Amino acid sequence: MAEFVHQNLEETLLELEQLERVGLFTKAEIKTIVKKRTSFEYRLVRLKKDKQDFLRYIQYEINLLSLIRKRRERIGYFFKKDEIEYAIIKRIQKLFGRACTMFCDDQKLWFSHMQFCKKWNMKNELSKLFARLLKVHSKNPALWIIAAKFQMEEIMSAENARSLLLRAIRLHPQNHKLRVEYFRMELMHADKQRKRWALLQQSNMETTEEGMEDAVLQGKVARVVYKMAVQDMPADISLHLAFVPVCKKFDFTTDLVQEIYQDLMEAHPNNEHVWDAVARRHLTASLFEFESIQLAEEMQSYELYETAVERLPTTKMWSMYIDCCIERLQLGGARDISDKRAEKALQVFSAANTKCSLTEELYLKWMNVLQNVGKIDEAKEVAASAIVAHLQSARVWEACLKLSMQDSGRGRENQQAEVSQLFDSAISFVKAKHALPLWRLGLDWCLIMNSDNVQEIFKAAIKEPAVVSTPMKTLYLQWAAINKDLSKARKIYKRLLKERPLSVDFFKQYISIEQAQLEPNMNKIRRCYEDALAEFGSSRPDLWLDFIRLEKDSMRAPQIYWRAMKALSGPELEDFTNGCTLIQTGHAT
Repeated sequence: MAEFVHQNLEETLLELEQLERVGLFTKAEIKTIVKKRTSFEYRLVRLKKDKQDFLRYIQYEINLLSLIRKRRERIGYFFKKDEIEYAIIKRIQKLFGRACTMFCDDQKLWFSHMQFCKKWNMKNELSKLFARLLKVHSKNPALWIIAAKFQMEEIMSAENARSLLLRAIRLHPQNHKLRVEYFRMELMHADKQRKRWALLQQSNMETTEEGMEDAVLQGKVARVVYKMAVQDMPADISLHLAFVPVCKKFDFTTDLVQEIYQDLMEAHPNNEHVWDAVARRHLTASLFEFESIQLAEEMQSYELYETAVERLPTTKMWSMYIDCCIERLQLGGARDISDKRAEKALQVFSAANTKCSLTEELYLKWMNVLQNVGKIDEAKEVAASAIVAHLQSARVWEACLKLSMQDSGRGRENQQAEVSQLFDSAISFVKAKHALPLWRLGLDWCLIMNSDNVQEIFKAAIKEPAVVSTPMKTLYLQWAAINKDLSKARKIYKRLLKERPLSVDFFKQYISIEQAQLEPNMNKIRRCYEDALAEFGSSRPDLWLDFIRLEKDSMRAPQIYWRAMKALSGPELEDFTNGCTLIQTGHAT
């Protein structure tokens, strides 16, 4: 293998001689370079090749190029670049080529090679590199798109880009991205030709090939691409719609956009997404245009939505209509415009309620719009209907409770009893696994409006299943601590300790309460840690680490450490040992 190493080193003699002769490097530095290259070359001739060896060698040569550039600027010598820099660049290219051949599955390596070629403006090498890459990774559509983009934007060859994308489509006939990118490429090519044609006409120069160029200028090639795509995938609505945003980036595609929408309506007349897209196409005015223009566009859109819900009176179609109304309402603007939009949205909600069954999401949106316009009583009526339609929905009950609480907060005394009754009904109908937000909401309301019932809320919540009772126990302790009643918090802790299940947060909450005192009771804190470890000692290394931090200045720490080593296993044991190392080195407090 040594003969290959020496052969490669001999090829570098000319550049090394030039580096020393022109004064860029000293003789000692040249020897160092030879020594480093020898080391790298011997690594590359091993039987078992390592990718990192190639990368280190390449990085060394790139750093050498950077150093040569700085030395040239310092001494003001800019000659002999062919014998020095380009020889090194050629070597780097060769190293990249060997690495990509041996580790062809590593796409990052290929892209690093491309980045190097791009930096040194080696477009021909880039084209060859893309050709090699696509032979190896032909199943990756994104690489075909990148290669075509390079041909289109860097090489300025629409023919090569078209050829690449057609090959990609033959390999991946069902890929949306390839179809859309091919369509975009043809429109970009047509746009460039139109600009070139305009310049020629301004210069009064004669133009030829008028028939062919006319088809290209009008975007007819892109139209053929679109027709081929929808012919191959006629049932794919998302593909149809993906062409529309691309068309809107060009100023000569109005007829093509109209044709796309017409094809959609003819092929899928009973699809909600199609009607939604066709109705929204009129909403093109920006926020900075006159509001009268915006309203006119909205009227056109709403007319199409009305036609859609007459033809397809489904919940999904009404939901799309409502979403459009809410989006327009959220645009803001002048008060009278916002009022008109809100009125239209409420009309659509009412119509939808009579024509189809509203989902809980639509009911919530309806209540939200009514609240925003100040119609609280109407919102409560809608909430009552929502409860009837979705009796077990936690979100609906939560929204209803918030409405009643809002009225209660305005000073209506009779509303407090209504809130309590509504809360009891919600808890009885909603399944326990979804009821925790309701318990939290009821607790927050009692803390503000009716503090005498807080204790009752906690006692009732503790009797619920674990999904509710476990987090509420932690809040129970927290509430006792906020009221600065330490003895009460201790009694609650002792009582709840007997009621399983418990959580780690429950124990940590009580420990924080004891540690927050002016004179913490260490015995009680230790007792709580022992209780927590009895429950979670085999699965929670953080508890053991916190206990060790507490006792790190006492003789108990080693005992706790060995207990933890026996209790933990697997990843938890590894996390514990890592944490102990950080504590011992002072990196964790």
